[in-house]
Amino acid sequence: MTKDSSQTIPQEATKLKKLTKVSARYMEMDQFSDSDHHTGYFCYNCIYFMKPHHCAIVTDEGEDVNGGSSGVIAPHAICALWEPNEKEIR
Repeated sequence: MTKDSSQTIPQEATKLKKLTKVSARYMEMDQFSDSDHHTGYFCYNCIYFMKPHHCAIVTDEGEDVNGGSSGVIAPHAICALWEPNEKEIR
């Protein structure tokens, strides 16, 4: 038996647009692409990261602060809005 959530999203929140990568100070750290993403301040460990390659508050498209444009939110990236996801961090 599943229980429905009593939490709702305010109607105003559904109209909000995601931030650009530049405004979030997003940058991909390619040197860490093969690292254990469960440690450190990577997108993978953020509460806003939506596996496999998205973010709840930052858009996938556009350039990052280094001028790169991958079309995804990389698990090995970082940004200024990072919030810890206690379920992922080791």
